[in-house]
This record gives sequence, C-alpha cells and structure tokens, in this order.
Amino acid sequence: MTIETLVWFGISGGALIFAGSLLHARFIRRDPNAVRSKGAFTMFAVLMVLFAAGAAAAGLAAAQ
Repeated sequence: MTIETLVWFGISGGALIFAGSLLHARFIRRDPNAVRSKGAFTMFAVLMVLFAAGAAAAGLAAAQ
C-alpha cells in the first residue's frame, strides 16, 4: 500500500463519518436546523456516501 492509497481510503472514511453525522443530526438528534432544512441534510449525506464510494474506488485503483 502506498501513501496515495492510504490518503484515498482516509478521504473515503472521513466522508462516511461526515455523512453519518448528518444523518444522525437529522433523524436521531432532530436538530431544529436539520429538520427545518427538509431534505437538504439527507440529500447531502447521500452525496457524501457517493463521494466516499468514489474515493474508495480511487483507493483500490491506486493500490493496483
């Protein structure tokens, strides 16, 4: 594993953690700002999951 691979997997993990925190704020903690934003928190969390998947794919490609 090169440093580039580790960076891509780190970015992927960070994006997943951030998406989880957004979903937690919206559905579990029910922050007033998150509830008021309607679907914006959820949409951004889904986009972060897609970004994390892309970063993981880039990490796998860098490992080859």
